[in-house]
Amino acid sequence: MNYRRPALLALLLLLAFSISGFAQRELGVRPTETGGPLLAEQAVFDVLTYDVSLRIDPKNKWITGTTVMTAKMVKPASEIILHLDNAMKIDRIFGESRERDRQGGLRYEHKDGKIRITFPAAKRAGEAFETIITYSGRPVVAPRPPWVGGFMWEKTPSGADWVSVALQNDGADLYIPIKDHPSDKADQVAMRITVPDPLVVAGPGKLQETTKNDDGTSTYYWLMTNPIPNYSIVFNAAPYRIIKDSMPSVAGGTIPIEFYILPESYDKGAKLIAETKKYVEFYEKYLGPYPFRSQKLGIAETPHLGMEHSTMLAYGNKFQTNEHGFDWLQLHELGHEWWANLVTARDWKDFWIHEGFQSFMDTLYLEHLGKKDAYFAAMKGRARRTRNMQPVAPREAKFAYEVYLAAPDFIQSDGDIYGKGAVVLHTLRYLIGDDAFFRSLRKMAYPTPAMERMTDGRQTRLVDTEDFRRIAEAESKMKLDWFFEVYLRQPKLPKLVARFDVHGQGPQTMLLHWETPDNMPFPMPVEVMVNGRPQRVEMKNGKGSITYTGEAPTLDPKGWVLRAE
Repeated sequence: MNYRRPALLALLLLLAFSISGFAQRELGVRPTETGGPLLAEQAVFDVLTYDVSLRIDPKNKWITGTTVMTAKMVKPASEIILHLDNAMKIDRIFGESRERDRQGGLRYEHKDGKIRITFPAAKRAGEAFETIITYSGRPVVAPRPPWVGGFMWEKTPSGADWVSVALQNDGADLYIPIKDHPSDKADQVAMRITVPDPLVVAGPGKLQETTKNDDGTSTYYWLMTNPIPNYSIVFNAAPYRIIKDSMPSVAGGTIPIEFYILPESYDKGAKLIAETKKYVEFYEKYLGPYPFRSQKLGIAETPHLGMEHSTMLAYGNKFQTNEHGFDWLQLHELGHEWWANLVTARDWKDFWIHEGFQSFMDTLYLEHLGKKDAYFAAMKGRARRTRNMQPVAPREAKFAYEVYLAAPDFIQSDGDIYGKGAVVLHTLRYLIGDDAFFRSLRKMAYPTPAMERMTDGRQTRLVDTEDFRRIAEAESKMKLDWFFEVYLRQPKLPKLVARFDVHGQGPQTMLLHWETPDNMPFPMPVEVMVNGRPQRVEMKNGKGSITYTGEAPTLDPKGWVLRAE
């Protein structure tokens, strides 16, 4: 069932870089369902392209659309399921046969947010097909954008219409008939958006054409020729001005940059672009080249805080910088071009690969700036705020809200896919060392040097937590299943227990052991400060000891290892 409830409080992006305390938020509501167990009628086909045509009426908050999907059957079947919110009313659904179109189109049922389409005869595995769906309606207004999604019908400071869409936790089925599962990204998406003049549309990929119509509207044709998550199939419209720039990539060639900015903000745009170039250099240093060089690095000013829409980042941070002198929102959303858009979790159960990996990169930026003490302080802050109510990376398929919100009611903010995910990576860095860790990050982004040179979409891929475990094991030459089991597959933190074996006036012994849920194996070494010098205590079978004289040793003084307080 497709649930529609208002208001998820501002957590998703505020947690992304916040070094201040994290407060529990009582929500009482949750977003709609997106992802979850893949239905049999979804699994039988693979989406190739979407071609989305929309006429936008800001005055009446109404849209009229046609979406053409091309796809290929992977199993024989006579039915498929797409998703489209019930606020949208379907006019007709056509197949590729003109004869069938004249006879009234395909048979379908639109119920509970699902469109069950029945073909006249079963399609064969490998057979290509097309659906053409015409529809209209008043799309859901986002109750708390961008965290609970939908449309925003806003006004710019000068009073012009300002239309925005954000969909991550709900899926693009709020306004487009689509296969609503992260495991199937369309290889190509076209968007043909018609808006009243003088609005300008910002969209994914590259702008192909702008057509002035006779009725006081213009149609903007955007084409994205790299695979794209369905929640990035969005547009923004305002009387934008456009700032164009470019920068060199570590892979060679240039990265086109386009900023769709409100006229009122125009003078601030060049500074944000200059900052963004610094962030690109940071990510390219650690993760490899900006993935969508063949498209663009786009930014659109939005009335909501922001979102990682592929090749057109939503930006609404009002050009603010934090106490460290940079725009944390732009840093965070840009990084999602690697962790979400280049590398995409094939199921929301691995949502942490987007948010935990990116939250780690947000914090690593402090170290990149030469502020390593601030890096450690930020990681300690994140560790203190972990909720540990549910696994960061459960094994079973999940809807997005199930890993984003806290069980059992999913009406309370959690955030562990952000902060806890970041600290898990921080702890892994300590365990396997910088060389192996940073090689693992880069290979998670780009498994081979050849993929770093690709720009036609083959560089993108779907991943899960086991992919990262295998990469980290290969780079470190260590077995790490115990690490992933304790930190990611169940919620409780390990506890480090110390006791002292006193030997009169001579050298003393500190005995250490790990307590874990269900006595799970956990041979995590610990750094101990002894008389001002750090020592690494190995913990084979979860136990270790250290002999000392003078003051009692200090356990893990830098806060490398995530553990219960």
